[in-house]
Amino acid sequence: MFVSIKDRNGDVIIHTSSEISARQAWQAENLSIHSARVGTGFSSNRFYVAAAPFSAGRLLVGQTDVKAFEKRTELLAAFVAVNGSVLALAFATWAFLSRRSRQRIDVMNTTLAAFSSGDIDRRIIFQGGTDALSELAYAINTSLDYSRNLIQTLNQTSTDIAHNLKKPMTRLRQRLELVSTGVLSQDEFKRKIEENIQDIDSLIAIFEALLNIGQLQSGNWRSRFVDVDLVALVSHVIDVYEPIISDHDLHLEAALPEGPIPAVQGDRELLLEMIVNFVENAIQYCPAGTTIRIGIDQVRGGTDIIIADNGAGVPPDEMRNLFQRFYRLETSRAKPGHGLGIPFAVAIGELHRAVVELCDNNPGLKVLIHFPARPVRVTPQAQLRMRSGYRVRHVRR
Repeated sequence: MFVSIKDRNGDVIIHTSSEISARQAWQAENLSIHSARVGTGFSSNRFYVAAAPFSAGRLLVGQTDVKAFEKRTELLAAFVAVNGSVLALAFATWAFLSRRSRQRIDVMNTTLAAFSSGDIDRRIIFQGGTDALSELAYAINTSLDYSRNLIQTLNQTSTDIAHNLKKPMTRLRQRLELVSTGVLSQDEFKRKIEENIQDIDSLIAIFEALLNIGQLQSGNWRSRFVDVDLVALVSHVIDVYEPIISDHDLHLEAALPEGPIPAVQGDRELLLEMIVNFVENAIQYCPAGTTIRIGIDQVRGGTDIIIADNGAGVPPDEMRNLFQRFYRLETSRAKPGHGLGIPFAVAIGELHRAVVELCDNNPGLKVLIHFPARPVRVTPQAQLRMRSGYRVRHVRR
């Protein structure tokens, strides 16, 4: 607020404003709107006046918005400062995250390039919490694990084929050479031909087993899965193999639950073949008088199928080797077989997301096939690896 007074001669004798001159104030009094603006641009401000006779002169009272302008300027400056700081912080955060993301993407590219160059054990490792890139890294690691398993399986299969087929192929060639000489009698000639046919049938069985394992590991069979009643399946195995077990001078002990067991998603014929494989192994390798137990246990985490015996068992150091293709114990080499039964059964278990476990039955061997209540799903985190399809336990039970 300001005041300006003129005497009877029109001279200004009092003027209290330092922002508005007396001349500007009295000029505004002559305007119809009694207001005017001083200054230019952002520094301009408006003032308002009202005048009336006072004693022998005139009195003018005015008001200016300079203070409001100053407050407005302060607010504008604060707004610019705050928004500038926010923008600067946002830009810095974006630059940091962009650089961090770029580095993590570079790690992914480097890992994939290293894997392609032959470092099949190379994996992406991120420190810290889980985010979108960690989820992507986990998916890439899972794919790399699967690819590594396929590569190792292919290499191992090639090696196993070369190693295990060399002997029968050499034997087959020697017989054919002997037959080609024409010095054999008709009976010897016929016997050699029959032996060659047996070797060829054995080779065909090996290749068929390897092809079946490869098809199972591809996972394509899951599209044909249906609900399978494990109790009915195991009961069928018990009914079929009970007389066979008795014929081999062995004893059968069945242990089936009384209540219902949740069905599992799977292929009934494959599951039947997996169980039969372990039952036939027990029949073939257990001495007379051995008790074979076939049963089902309902556990908190799912359902267990158990095939156990109290025979000679397997040395702890040999258990893991049983999962290798073509591997056979020294004590079993005299008996027929190719060492592909357990790997084939494990492949069936992996297809059904089950875990095949071997452990000491004290005495004897226990085979435990665990079907989890829920399929195994590892929490997405880059540091984790896929769970194995089998397990060996050396702890005595």
